[in-house]
Amino acid sequence: MANKAHDHLHRLIRSMTKAEKRYFKVHSGRHLSDGERRYHRLFDAIAAAEEYDEATIIQRFSQEAFTHRFAITKRRLYETVLASLEAFHAEASVDARLGRMLHEVRILHDRSLYPEAAKVLQSFTRLARTHDRQPMLLAALEWEQRLAERNGYAHVLPEDLERMHQDRLSLDAELRELNDLWELKSRIFLLLYRKGQARDKDAVDQLQGLLADPLLQEDRPLGSVKARYLRDHIRSAASFALNDLERCLRHLQANRALMEQEHDRFSAEPQTVLSVLGNLAFVCTALGRFDEAREHLDAFRSAPARWSMPENEDLDIKLFNTSYSLELGMHLRTGDVDHALELVPAIERGLERYGDRIGPLRRAGFLYQLAYAHFMAGRMDAALRWTNRLLDGLRADDASDLAATGRMLYLALLIETGKLDLLPYALRNTERFLQNRARMYAFEPHFLELVRLLGRSTDSDQRQAALQRFLEQMTALLQNPLERTVLDQFDAWAWAGGKVGGKPMAELVRQRMADMTRAA
Repeated sequence: MANKAHDHLHRLIRSMTKAEKRYFKVHSGRHLSDGERRYHRLFDAIAAAEEYDEATIIQRFSQEAFTHRFAITKRRLYETVLASLEAFHAEASVDARLGRMLHEVRILHDRSLYPEAAKVLQSFTRLARTHDRQPMLLAALEWEQRLAERNGYAHVLPEDLERMHQDRLSLDAELRELNDLWELKSRIFLLLYRKGQARDKDAVDQLQGLLADPLLQEDRPLGSVKARYLRDHIRSAASFALNDLERCLRHLQANRALMEQEHDRFSAEPQTVLSVLGNLAFVCTALGRFDEAREHLDAFRSAPARWSMPENEDLDIKLFNTSYSLELGMHLRTGDVDHALELVPAIERGLERYGDRIGPLRRAGFLYQLAYAHFMAGRMDAALRWTNRLLDGLRADDASDLAATGRMLYLALLIETGKLDLLPYALRNTERFLQNRARMYAFEPHFLELVRLLGRSTDSDQRQAALQRFLEQMTALLQNPLERTVLDQFDAWAWAGGKVGGKPMAELVRQRMADMTRAA
């Protein structure tokens, strides 16, 4: 396996498109002598390697002087590749254009071409304001102040100084507002990622306390479009964590409307657009509004063309992650296991292709979904393999919903596959995990007791009685909205009900979702 400490050049080159590689040859050729074009051959050799093997590369070019100090050679080539990519994408994003324009201001200023510098600065400021780039606006103001100082303020009026002062105060206020909103967002998302949706009073009180912040109140005027987006983004996440999906949906819809209204502002932020559309599809699915969910999923898939998003691997990964996760989740929530299993080969190829460029949380989510799809379909051996991959890849300190639910799915799979000799250890390990992380909510003790009884009992009547008692406990428990969220990832009610009634688990899921859709 490649050493991540040394294969940075290989990973950069392998990330390039064919067009970017062609441009590299043209761009770097302008700066390399004929004798140095061997660097192109080195570039080609690294690009062709599936796995980076530095010893093989050095041996192949052993006659070349650059192999004697290969670390310097790699650094030089890395910098040349980055320079060509920078030139290739000079106009590819708002931030790239702003960076180029700011550099032009400096060049013109240093040549004493002050009126020309001021003209470029005006265009720079308009573009930065259009796209809510507050740090860039701060840089523009500093350049305006520098231009005002030339020739002893000869061309500056008192009202110009007052305007710049007020602009600075206003910009400082915007930056403080955005920073405070980011801090609120991060605290809420940290709770959501670490502990999942709220399932006890302490978590509810903590989230409600964060939502009470004055910045998040509907009647509070905000200084920028970005701040307005962040407020609804934060409130949608907190509402989701509180299992108030209707309110979550309203805030997501508000942000979709804002994106449409401020199309130019959001056209440079593909991640934001994709996030809102993907979350809308997810929440509509959770609410049983499947027609709306499909509409949002279609909008998500067509967003790159509609919003003229730049085609690159980062976008490909985002589309793969969200699109397949949403579609697979939709099939699992509706009990449509046949269509869920049809997605498995494409997801496997994506996981293999993108490797560790898929974040650990998203990868774990896919592994769980694949395990759960096979579990619901009755393919227990395959489900167990996927679950083992999930649990093997989790950090020891992972206390997320996924880590807890994956362990409970593993217990159910040991029962289904008859591996009862492994059950006592796995049960103790799961209990220890839940207790050490203070995750023993009302559902978990009932489920663990069911697993313990099923593992010990050899009498079918006793097993049926244990399953029936668990179903009664679940029926009462699911009246509590904070506990109902457990079914979103592991529908233990349908699993136990299927074993009692002799029906496929997927059939019970489909029946409940049909009832839910009619109610919606």
